[in-house]
Amino acid sequence: MASIYSTAQNDGYIASVNATNWAGARDATDGTGSGRTSTRATTSITSAKFPARGGGYSWRINRSFLWFDTSGVSETDSGDAIILYLYGFFTTTADFFAVKSTHSVEFTTAIFDSIEGWSAGVDNEGNVTKYNDTEVTSWTHNAYNTITLNSAARTDIEDDDIFKVCLIESVYDLRNVEPGTGVNVASGMYYSDYTGTSRDPYIKYTPAAAVADNATFFGANF
Repeated sequence: MASIYSTAQNDGYIASVNATNWAGARDATDGTGSGRTSTRATTSITSAKFPARGGGYSWRINRSFLWFDTSGVSETDSGDAIILYLYGFFTTTADFFAVKSTHSVEFTTAIFDSIEGWSAGVDNEGNVTKYNDTEVTSWTHNAYNTITLNSAARTDIEDDDIFKVCLIESVYDLRNVEPGTGVNVASGMYYSDYTGTSRDPYIKYTPAAAVADNATFFGANF
């Protein structure tokens, strides 16, 4: 089994906070904050609406982005699952999907909407490329959570030098459903800037068996 760890400072969360309305937070092209160098966060994947200081409300969305160097992968064993491992931290309430991201190597707040197929103002569940077929609806902290990746993920891991993932909250953010007042769903996780690799995000897969070249060549007289 081979493992590929997410690249340090190319993973983390992007936050979007807006004190005017849900659309301002959810449909922003740029986030309002970046966790590029975070070792962990309690709000890695978040949708929330909460009373703001001084009156009114604020809306918050956090999306996490991961970056895996898959340049050395040309083929995986089609009979074996490809698993994404994410180490949970503290909060456990957000449902989410892993979807295809288009974010660049420069991890800034500008990548907030860098999701393939994304459109502002609509339900994007049918527009994005999902990398897991089953919505993640349970989450454990202080342990690795496993997500089985699908054929779309397998194709991109084999074909692309960089495999890019966005972890997006799915009940509100992905489907464009404004949360009610006081709703605050969040799941936390560790990132690759954490010391060592014992809690880093990683992918595990089985390489396809090498085909032995058993051809025999015979000399010929000319």
